[in-house]
Formats: sequence, C-alpha cells, structure tokens
Amino acid sequence: MRCLLWMLLFTSACGSPTHGTGPLVAAAGMAFSFGQSSAASSLEGAHISVLESPELGATVDGNGGFALQGPSAGECSFTIHQAGFHDSQTAALSVGTGGIDHVSFQVPPDNIFAVLASVVGIDADPTRCQIATTVSAAGTPPYGGSGVGEPDVTVTIAPPLPASAGPVYFQYVSASVILPDASLTATSIDGGVLFLNVPPNDYTLTAHKAGKTFSSVKLHCRPNVLVNAAPPWGLQTL
Repeated sequence: MRCLLWMLLFTSACGSPTHGTGPLVAAAGMAFSFGQSSAASSLEGAHISVLESPELGATVDGNGGFALQGPSAGECSFTIHQAGFHDSQTAALSVGTGGIDHVSFQVPPDNIFAVLASVVGIDADPTRCQIATTVSAAGTPPYGGSGVGEPDVTVTIAPPLPASAGPVYFQYVSASVILPDASLTATSIDGGVLFLNVPPNDYTLTAHKAGKTFSSVKLHCRPNVLVNAAPPWGLQTL
C-alpha cells in the first residue's frame, strides 16, 4: 500500500470547521502505515475524527479498520492521530446520505516522514502542509497497491504554487523500492505525486493525460499535516 496524504475544509459544504451538517451516516475504512510491513497493526489505537465535526470519532482496530458516524451534507475531511506518526488527513470526501466506505489513510511514521523529506531535499515547515495523492485507473483495488498507478500523467494544483513546491513524482523501481524523484516530469506506474511545503489554503488537484479524463481532488491544507488523497479517493480515470 502506498501513497502519502491530504484534506478539505468548507464553510459552505460540511458546515463550519467545527461542526458538520446533515443526518449522521456510516463512514468506514482502513489505516495503513506507509513504509512498514506491519501496516495495520502498527496503527492500532490511532484516533480517527471528522475535521468538521471533531466530536465524531473512532479508534483503529487491530486489523487497521475503523467505523464511525459522519455528517452527510457536503464534503468532509477525516483525520488520524497516533503517537510516533505524522498527523494526516484525507481529501475532501463527499459522504452523502448513503454513507461512505473505503476511507483510506496511508500514514508515515515520523522516521519515514523525515527520510522522505530528506530525499526530496526539504526541511518540512511546520507552518505548512505536505500534499500527496496517487493517480490510478478506475477499477484498481480500493486501497491501491504496488504498481497500479496510471503512468505518464501530469498533475497541477490550483491556486498555483512556485516550482519549488512540485509536483514531485514517485519513481517505481520495484514493488519494495518506490521513491520520490524530482527528475521525473510525469507519474510512473506507481502513480504517486507530492507537493511540498504548501501554504495553508483550499486547493484543487487536476490530472492530465492525452485521451484520458480524471476525477479532480479538493483539499484543505493545514499547518504541519500530511494531506493524502489515497485510493480510491485520489485522482482516478473516469
């Protein structure tokens, strides 16, 4: 499982930052540890919450699963906190009256987060966020996987950022060796992409490839959070 992290905050969609709207519905998913083989168990006990309604929460079980209630109106962001891991959050997800499944977290331990920052040559600014997503094809496994990304895709962000912020695409060397590579100009078969030290704001990610159309991703950047639009809620072919 791989892809790093994201989210959105709307005052007009899911109420205010402190309270969502609409009847409560079921939300469920899985939390994985990025870069560790014991993916699910290492996040047992992690706290999941709804950014817009922080009183709503759940705890990750021993298999990495979680289930909670979320407001059904508009787009909501889910957050995860666990000691020893970098605080992370999803993109803005449309929950709806039917609820939502496959909410996905792929969370780097603090030491892996530091290694990734070193590889891309940045000092992670705690007043800014890091953004990641995986570009994948429709029909891929719900939580992604190794080598299931859509290759040769470029990703843009709006509002635009300086070139120093990225995008930085992930190079697929093998199933066990996947690294961000600033020399790449488009996605590999990994599909991963990063934007670095991003100022807090609302953003939209868009994917581009001749002959393909993709879903877009909305997110909200908060200080010192890794925002991950992970499969199946990242950029995906339609």
